[in-house]
Amino acid sequence: MEKAEHKTSKADKPLTGWIPGFLVPPLSFVIIWLLVPTGRDFTGFVEYAIKANVLSKFLSLAVLPNLLVFFIFIWTKMDRAAKGVLYATFVLALAVVAIKFLL
Repeated sequence: MEKAEHKTSKADKPLTGWIPGFLVPPLSFVIIWLLVPTGRDFTGFVEYAIKANVLSKFLSLAVLPNLLVFFIFIWTKMDRAAKGVLYATFVLALAVVAIKFLL
């Protein structure tokens, strides 16, 4: 008995995952800025986060919503797009580690 062939969407490409994988974290970081009550503008918030040594923590939190994007692609059987989100997340994780040790 042959397995039922799963039809792939034309949108199921790694680039389809890369785009939200790189756009969701900056949007999440802006949401973190709005939710953390520092009373500072965005630039002041980033400066505060650097001085308080919490920038890498905020950036790590900002990458977490990629998990939801990843699972949405998995649930919709768009495995290549999910792989793109995973690659983007790895790149961003490396950037967070670099920032942690460089700042």
